[in-house]
Amino acid sequence: MKIYEDKFGRLIWLSISPSEIRVDLQDLNPEFEYERCASVKNVNDLCTVLRIHFDDLEANLLMLLQNQGNAVDLFIKYLDEHQISFAYYSGIR
Repeated sequence: MKIYEDKFGRLIWLSISPSEIRVDLQDLNPEFEYERCASVKNVNDLCTVLRIHFDDLEANLLMLLQNQGNAVDLFIKYLDEHQISFAYYSGIR
């Protein structure tokens, strides 16, 4: 689901499934395209840290990340603070 969009071409999506949580960012500029992604494979660890059931995960993450232009950074900071392993990608096209 799209959780952020601005007039400068920044788009951020949050994807949640029992096997993975992803936050994807794209900056779509006429001169270049920049992408970032942070993903967690162990969803159970994140639910344990949040002390919530998987069914409540989306609402909790939306409270933290929705309408935030720095949602990827916020997600990474949160994962780091709680020592949750994640994969990260950053690149320019």
